[in-house]
Amino acid sequence: MKIENMTLPEAVGDDYLIGTYYLNSEAEPDLYDWVSLIAADQSAGTWTHVEGETPEVIAKYGAKTIGVYPMASENGCLARIAFPTVNFPAYMPMIISTVAGNVLGQNGVKLVDIEFPAAVLRQLPGPSVGMPGIRDWLGVYDRPIVGAILKPCIGVAPEVSAEGAAKAAAGGAEVIKDDELLSDPEYSPMLQRVKAVMARLKDLGKDTSVLYAVNITGPNLIDRAKRAIDAGANAIMVNYQALGWGIVEDLGRELQRIGNTIPVFGHKAGMGAYYKSKTNGISTSLACGKLARLIGMDMALVYPDSGRFGISTNELVETHYALNAKLGDIKPSFTTVAGGVHPGTIAYLIKTLGDDTILMAGGGIYGHPQGATAGARAIVQAIEAVKAGVDPAEAAKDHQELKAALEYWAK
Repeated sequence: MKIENMTLPEAVGDDYLIGTYYLNSEAEPDLYDWVSLIAADQSAGTWTHVEGETPEVIAKYGAKTIGVYPMASENGCLARIAFPTVNFPAYMPMIISTVAGNVLGQNGVKLVDIEFPAAVLRQLPGPSVGMPGIRDWLGVYDRPIVGAILKPCIGVAPEVSAEGAAKAAAGGAEVIKDDELLSDPEYSPMLQRVKAVMARLKDLGKDTSVLYAVNITGPNLIDRAKRAIDAGANAIMVNYQALGWGIVEDLGRELQRIGNTIPVFGHKAGMGAYYKSKTNGISTSLACGKLARLIGMDMALVYPDSGRFGISTNELVETHYALNAKLGDIKPSFTTVAGGVHPGTIAYLIKTLGDDTILMAGGGIYGHPQGATAGARAIVQAIEAVKAGVDPAEAAKDHQELKAALEYWAK
């Protein structure tokens, strides 16, 4: 490792953004040289010397290795590299290009975290309303929020979605969203669906106490968002992974510019390709937590540590923390746990994550043997039992909806 590529962590200050990597490869003979090459590749150097690569350029614009921490039992290490913020704007696509660029094309490189200096944090949008604003809007402060994912997810007309939303809302659902597979098909145009759902919620007197996040994922995103809001949407949903960091960040900036108070729900379908490998990609807490929060997701979907899409318990807790912890003046996002949630999982999720979550169910509401209203009511009853210090199985003796759910999903 060259001395000019190194510096102490205390020396980087507000002029650098820090990437932390897990590196593991039997093919790399010297971990320190590997880290040094990554720092060069992602800043002012490359694999060979080139004309114009002067010591002055390297000193001012080159990334610096600030820590290499070898593993005891493998040819791997944690490495921390500081990137000069003068090299890129405070814009997520360029930050990702810098910290997670070509380097992630190598075997055995996983980006674990990014530490953002205050000067960069101040320029990123973050959530418009965030968890505090959503709690204020709903008037709920001391427990998890009840969420519902509309089912069937595709192949149904707007009126069917509206009736499904009404049934969940009648049972106590407070945030209702489209499935990520439903955006703007011919049989359910986005604007017609917004109007139908909001009208049905108004019939119930729920249009000012239930959020409906319509899926606006599609072309011309900012225009789609404005049209959805003009049609009456009180929340919107995007798949930030499929759309890309840039356009979703642009949406967050534009909504804040126009004084928007509509929360944005962030879905992450496809993000598993980033985080599933233990030795490549981007960590779950970074990809689905910190970065989603910084580009403006007021509510961010996180899979639980169970079910078909389950992540580890540590990943779940770390991602929840990344969405909620102090991060400059960036508002906290609402961790939205979805994917196999049903009344039988509620006690565990509250014990693991606390109250600052949206516990969201699709099949766990719409698959209830007594119908969607009973399904939502069963989740409410499970939350109320846990908050009262009562085992949901005990509370089920006095609540038929909860009893039916626990029996049904215990099979």
